[in-house]
Amino acid sequence: MTSFTILVPEGVLAGSVGASLDILSFARRCGAPTGSVDWQVASFASQVALSSGMSMSATPLAGLRLSPQSVLVIPGIGLDGDVPGYSAAGQGNINERYAQERLQARMAAPDATAYAQLAARHYAAGGRVAASCSGVLLLGMAGLLDGRRATTHWRLGDFVRRQFPKAQLDENRMLVEDGRITSAGAAMAQADLMLHLVQASIGGQEGEAVAQRVMQYLLVDSRSSQARYRVWEHMRGAGDDTAMRFEALIEARLPHIPTIADAADALGMTARTLSRRIAASTGLAPLQLVNTVRMRHAQRLLAQGDLPLEAVAQRVGYANATALRKLTMKMAQLPPGVLRHAAGVDEG
Repeated sequence: MTSFTILVPEGVLAGSVGASLDILSFARRCGAPTGSVDWQVASFASQVALSSGMSMSATPLAGLRLSPQSVLVIPGIGLDGDVPGYSAAGQGNINERYAQERLQARMAAPDATAYAQLAARHYAAGGRVAASCSGVLLLGMAGLLDGRRATTHWRLGDFVRRQFPKAQLDENRMLVEDGRITSAGAAMAQADLMLHLVQASIGGQEGEAVAQRVMQYLLVDSRSSQARYRVWEHMRGAGDDTAMRFEALIEARLPHIPTIADAADALGMTARTLSRRIAASTGLAPLQLVNTVRMRHAQRLLAQGDLPLEAVAQRVGYANATALRKLTMKMAQLPPGVLRHAAGVDEG
């Protein structure tokens, strides 16, 4: 029996695949019981291109033997390969890599459909399926996010909500387990995912001890949230720039937040039109974008390290630090002091 099957789409980040295999290898060396940590690598074809010019051999899907006892692990959908109509992501900027149209094109590729079908069949047979980062899109395509709690790369949160509205998504979480479906955040959350799966596969105190030793030898920290790493911006659809203009207006007027009616008037439209255009572009209400701007500005100020929390609060339009704390807890589930510490600033 193979306890883990690592599914490797073309263009997936080499680091995510490498982290998966290294953690499994070290789990064996760190005392995993014989037979508890075995693995195979599978892909659409026998050779698969990874990011950064790397490649590896894999078992093609046509010849794959997948036991219901094997955990199917998907470290990404493969955004660093060639997508029709787009340059290779490594040659473009970071926004192009996560563009809505690029994501949709990658999901429409024949191999992505095959991977999603494999995940659906494996789950239906009683198997466990796990994914991180953009690999969570394959869970959605397989129908495995409907009604389930999940996370993904923080940049993909808005897109996942639009594509799979039945998912109960919290992209601030590093890892979410809901029954036999486990999801994790951005690419290097793959390490958190694999440690969790190794511990669960072995079970009990023995599994916890093996995972802890792997963490110590590979210097991997346990992290519950990816919010501290997040850049507070929302994915926008192509075309209408209303949301971008609205955010720029709010940023320029901080700390004095205009009403939605005043903002709409400044942008030359009615409040209803403003709300409709923002919702169509981002899936959000104007007030949610206001909070995004506040959070982004607060994050920058906290990173500077020399402003008291009261002053940070006032610069983003709040009367006191209590209101700022409510914002950061709502948006990131973290208090301002933790966000400041995450930026490498010593408060002492």
